[in-house]
Amino acid sequence: MRVRPRGQNPLLLAPLLSFWLVACAGDPELRPDDVLRVELGLGDRDQVHRIVIMGGDRERASPLETVVNSGGYVEFVTADWLVHEIVFELDSLSADARAFLERTDQVASPPLLRRDSRYVVHFADGPPGRYPFVLEGNGAPGRGVVVLEAGP
Repeated sequence: MRVRPRGQNPLLLAPLLSFWLVACAGDPELRPDDVLRVELGLGDRDQVHRIVIMGGDRERASPLETVVNSGGYVEFVTADWLVHEIVFELDSLSADARAFLERTDQVASPPLLRRDSRYVVHFADGPPGRYPFVLEGNGAPGRGVVVLEAGP
């Protein structure tokens, strides 16, 4: 018979260990894939939010709103073979947000020409706030927004 020291409850240790692993390694849903690890040198602590871009009669982003912590990444990925471009709406940004995107050369993507094309925006040192963007391509323009929150 195994004797457990007083005060240790294995039912409490498992959830605490699980919480600790997620806190240390980051949200598994937001971990970078192998391409971003190799190309950008990202690791398990980097958070990458994915926005899927699709065309048709109207350009669409899924999700329409993405909330990111300071230092996080947003990866725009095309889900079809149509041409797409992501352009942040400079007139709708605060002066600081506009200066941040211009300084980091992240105002607009190049044309994304193939399925699974990517455009990655890094929000390191970006001022918190709303970053609305327009999707341009073959259909009517679409819209979305990235909401940048202050870091933890």
